[in-house]
Amino acid sequence: MTAPARRTSAKTARAVIEAAELVKAPTWSDTRAWHVTSGDQTLVIVEPSYGGTSRTGRNGWTWRPPGGGPHRRPARTREEAAAQGLAAWQRQVTTKPQP
Repeated sequence: MTAPARRTSAKTARAVIEAAELVKAPTWSDTRAWHVTSGDQTLVIVEPSYGGTSRTGRNGWTWRPPGGGPHRRPARTREEAAAQGLAAWQRQVTTKPQP
């Protein structure tokens, strides 16, 4: 994940997560993606995962940080993928950097 501007307390991170919303990505970006936003900040991008054995070839949803990075293990629903991404975001912004 991309490094946040600064570390924050667990209480502040929880408040940001509680205000977060899962919204359809803007039309100028990837039309299949959904963004988890809080205020004007995009915390997580949720996208369909392909490569499954269903008729459509989809096997769930994945999440990734907005600055790029590898896709994560698929979740069954958009909401599950968003929750996994938010949990990772919270871990990142509340832990101290390792020397």
